[in-house]
Amino acid sequence: VDEFGGTSGLITMEDIIEEIIGEINDEYDEDERTYAKLNDSTYVFEGKTSLSDFYKITHSQEADFEPMAGEADTLAGLLLELKGEFPSRHEKLTYRNFTFEVLEMDNRRILKIKVIITPPEETEPQKR
Repeated sequence: VDEFGGTSGLITMEDIIEEIIGEINDEYDEDERTYAKLNDSTYVFEGKTSLSDFYKITHSQEADFEPMAGEADTLAGLLLELKGEFPSRHEKLTYRNFTFEVLEMDNRRILKIKVIITPPEETEPQKR
């Protein structure tokens, strides 16, 4: 209420909680898209993309990445586990049929990652 008795705005419980703990996504918020599909085999992901979302989007299996994923929860964390240290900008890392290229970094954070998926080699039928 302002000095003239009019309403200047409303504060909801969600506004107060968001100030304390950060943004809350609910059924009225639009989903934040954390990737862009360039073609059938090339994507650009934000580093904060969760691994479960990465697996769904790329139609890959979590079990394929389990041996090297370690404690990683995000795609940026996966690259840190793969390399063992921070990769440099435009550095390419390959794991199985996935090529990861770091497109953007901010100090000690990986912001954008290009992912190229190479189709697995078709094995020739064995001759008898």
